[in-house]
Amino acid sequence: MAEEITQNYPYSYDRASGEDQASFLSASKTLETLRRKVAPFRFRQAAKTVSKELGLRGNESILEIGSGLGLLGKGIMEEVGNKNIKYFGVELACNPAKKSKNWIEPVQADAVHLPFTKNSLDHIISTDVLEHVADDTAALKEIYRVLKPGGKAFLVIADPSEARFNKVSGHIRRSQENSDVPYWEKKFLEIGFKVLGKNSKKYRSRDWRKIFNLPFLVKLKDKPGFACAFNPANRPGVYIVEKP
Repeated sequence: MAEEITQNYPYSYDRASGEDQASFLSASKTLETLRRKVAPFRFRQAAKTVSKELGLRGNESILEIGSGLGLLGKGIMEEVGNKNIKYFGVELACNPAKKSKNWIEPVQADAVHLPFTKNSLDHIISTDVLEHVADDTAALKEIYRVLKPGGKAFLVIADPSEARFNKVSGHIRRSQENSDVPYWEKKFLEIGFKVLGKNSKKYRSRDWRKIFNLPFLVKLKDKPGFACAFNPANRPGVYIVEKP
């Protein structure tokens, strides 16, 4: 299982500089065990947050870009009560997404070529994906294209202000600032989105990982095992946007 997750999500289990193979595999197994225990809980917490923010009541069509093992989708379906919600989960490799086919509909595609028609989806969700997409403009245009007018997107994008940002391969820094929030907010506006700034800041302010800035905890804040224990909807790079 550790090897499977490492293969499916290599950027989540990157080997630290100078770390040998044995240490890396040992750490991967430990992290997988931890994630298996805490991941369902953290995604149930995120599901409550996202469902409330998007005002989900049932009969919606939802797309999650980067659905992984489907834990967030499952949490949302349970939170709302599976009231005729059509939940699609896009993944580059369909092998992890297929594991979640009992509660979401897996779709093999990438963020810059979404196989959905214009104005066809009520809401879009994505966590820890867009920071890996080289052509961010194309990805945002696709999100805009497939959203219905009035539809919202709840997007969580890893930010350079987070301790592990530079320690995970594949993370793309969009500016030379400590945070890419101004970059993304400007980009959303350029694409045509309305940025719901007050809503977004609410979740940024709830990032409890700030406690690791305390002197006696600072050495722990970049450990992935600790990072995965927190609600992924409370992060520095949370953006709630709406298609007018």
